[in-house]
Amino acid sequence: MLRSWRQFVFSCRARLSGGCRISLGAYLKGIENIRVGRKCKVHADASIDASRSAGVIFGDQVTLNRFAYIQGGSGGVRLGNHVEINNFSIVNGTGGVDIGDNTLVGPGVRIISYQHQTTAAALIRTQPVQAKAIRIGQDCWIGANAIVLAGVTIGDGAVIGAGAVVTHDIPANAIAVGVPARHIKDRR
Repeated sequence: MLRSWRQFVFSCRARLSGGCRISLGAYLKGIENIRVGRKCKVHADASIDASRSAGVIFGDQVTLNRFAYIQGGSGGVRLGNHVEINNFSIVNGTGGVDIGDNTLVGPGVRIISYQHQTTAAALIRTQPVQAKAIRIGQDCWIGANAIVLAGVTIGDGAVIGAGAVVTHDIPANAIAVGVPARHIKDRR
């Protein structure tokens, strides 16, 4: 009940101070670590978990669509202005995730900023994870069901094709597709 009340107060304050629309049907955890800009939209059934200290920061006019999930983790998540995270996407901030202005994240995308270690001497589930920051530039498009793995930087203006798995850096204005994603042409 307390979480529901806190979410109601948070949603009302965001609406009054910044013109945001945060659905009461969204799941918000760690509200004290969530910062939203002006005119943001968080749709019903979307989830934001900012219970770790690094938190989640939205720029202005960010949209989080239904069933999208943002987990701040120990590294945090920062979404620039006019970023849209589409349905069923996951952004995990264990190693930190920074997404630049005007970037579109398609449905079902996974942005995961950690990897499990795989030493044969121990069970995988007992091994520590290796967290690495992900940086996605401005004016990018991450196509449906793409996966962006820990430690990757995607340059400004890049397009990642649907279903691609990004395991290494992608230069600015590149169009990258495949598993693993490879640069096939340039937008310029």
